[in-house]
Amino acid sequence: MTDPATVDAPSPPTRLWNRRFIGLVVTQFAGATNDNVLKAALLVAFAAGGRWSATLGDEGTGIVNLMLTVPFVLLLGWAGQLSDRLSKSSMIIATRIAEVPIGLLVLAGFLFDSPWLVLLAFLLLSSESAMFGPAKYGCLPEIVPPDRVNEANGLVNMTTNIAILLGIVLGGVLLGISPGTVGGGVVGLACLGLGSSLLIRGLRPVNPGLRRRLNPFGPYLDAIRVIRPGLVWNATLAWSWFYAAAIVVLAIIPQYRGPLGLDETWSGILLASVGVGIGVGCLIAGRLSGPRIRGRFTIGGGLVIGGIFWVLGMLSPDALGFWTLWGALAVAGAGAGFFLIPLQSIQQLCSPPGDRARVVGTANALSFALMSVASGVYTLAIGLGEVSPFRAMSFCGVLLLGIVGWIGLGGGRVILAARAASGADRVTGRQPDLFPPPG
Repeated sequence: MTDPATVDAPSPPTRLWNRRFIGLVVTQFAGATNDNVLKAALLVAFAAGGRWSATLGDEGTGIVNLMLTVPFVLLLGWAGQLSDRLSKSSMIIATRIAEVPIGLLVLAGFLFDSPWLVLLAFLLLSSESAMFGPAKYGCLPEIVPPDRVNEANGLVNMTTNIAILLGIVLGGVLLGISPGTVGGGVVGLACLGLGSSLLIRGLRPVNPGLRRRLNPFGPYLDAIRVIRPGLVWNATLAWSWFYAAAIVVLAIIPQYRGPLGLDETWSGILLASVGVGIGVGCLIAGRLSGPRIRGRFTIGGGLVIGGIFWVLGMLSPDALGFWTLWGALAVAGAGAGFFLIPLQSIQQLCSPPGDRARVVGTANALSFALMSVASGVYTLAIGLGEVSPFRAMSFCGVLLLGIVGWIGLGGGRVILAARAASGADRVTGRQPDLFPPPG
């Protein structure tokens, strides 16, 4: 538990678009773009017919995905622990410094046509991104006014989704120009992120006396003890199960290529619909939330995404035209934005400041773990159970509707009445009567 003496902080900023927030937006945009530029280039290079397709065989793209997700599960605990012990600005700057030599390693791997060198660099880049995550989201309550955290979350999530889409597009385009161009792009983005991260400097450590845990899973257990049971734990569960369903849906959407007769370009445009919707939904939900945590947004957003996925899973895959399907997926994405913003704000505003980064890291690690389990179940269901991928989408819809029911009628009702902790409760993390279930 946090020692109240360790969480003294300077007066909060009075403007949303202050120096540090601008620096964070640019830094996370450059980092998210970089991750996806390299990931997209590697997926193309290791896919059937790609320049390195013989290196890892048919499992190449799956191995690339694992190299992205496994470091997050293993490192987010340490990242959260360090971000609580040290200043979050120091963590952010340190990860951006590390990204520059990693980018140079990517460049060298492409120039020397060495898939193993590029894979090593990708593993390092994924690890560095994992170390960046808890500080990135954990610092928002420290760098923006308390009544603008929801809006800040919406803006960060929107720009992250834009960066992901941009990175996916750029990865294929740059690889098509020349392999070295991919490496040059990664180095350039790393330098941009390093420069912008310097704008964030000056934050203070919030819990410098935090006990060190060498066990990578120890910080997760510490964070769970702090938040379980209670509001933040319930929000974390809802958040994580959402991503378990989302990762399966993102694997299903490319399957529409055959029934709709789409080429690679149009398949990518269809996949982008969800990202566009999430970005827009997060921005609007953050703006509409104002200074409050709008827990009821989770109900409306969850009904939209769950209902759309259930209906799409029950329809024939060629029942809708391309643009109708694109619009439906975009609306589902917007619903996801409304579902996620209150849960993210609860993690940030209702966690003790001295534990906040570990709470954020634990939530992300749990989501990655459930995403891995969901991906495995989906693969087995399709391969061994002979379940149609499109029918699997309806199961994802049912899961999301179940989460909505749990929030509206079950143990998750406390989310609906959530509000930011203040005073002693903000320091100790106690939530005795602060978040009563709605009567």
